[in-house]
Amino acid sequence: MKTLIIYDSLYGNTGKVAQAVAKGLVGEVKILRVSETSAADLRSADVLIVGSPTHGGRPSQAMQQFLNAIPAHALGNVRAAAFDTGMPMDNKQGFIRFIVKFFGYASKRLASILKSKGAIIVAAETFFVLGKEGPLKQGELERAAAWAQGIIGTANRQPNLDSIR
Repeated sequence: MKTLIIYDSLYGNTGKVAQAVAKGLVGEVKILRVSETSAADLRSADVLIVGSPTHGGRPSQAMQQFLNAIPAHALGNVRAAAFDTGMPMDNKQGFIRFIVKFFGYASKRLASILKSKGAIIVAAETFFVLGKEGPLKQGELERAAAWAQGIIGTANRQPNLDSIR
């Protein structure tokens, strides 16, 4: 099984999660920053995992541009998962709480884009940072590795995207 992890990271937190996800997987795993990825990299993947920081409920601009450039149905029958990093709503007030409540997190949008390209979505998850630049909330790297282990096992199920945070 060949797994490709593509991520974008501004402050290093999403990159750390991507590395933890890679450590939680078995088989051949390739991890690339979105700026280092080409369409050719997608051709050999059995499983595609995409990660981005959340910006106003959306993936980073670089990740959106990369995914939008993939032709429709180019990911036909590729199992895919999406993750993001974002701030938790607990203990947040005012503007940040409004943004998260109104727009949500990027993983749902990433999964939706991947699905529109023909991928079979097997998982989507948010990993939390404690501030705009981090650090990651304690235990998130361990949670990312455990989440990755479940990706392969859920490959035959397709979640309801409405229930993904």
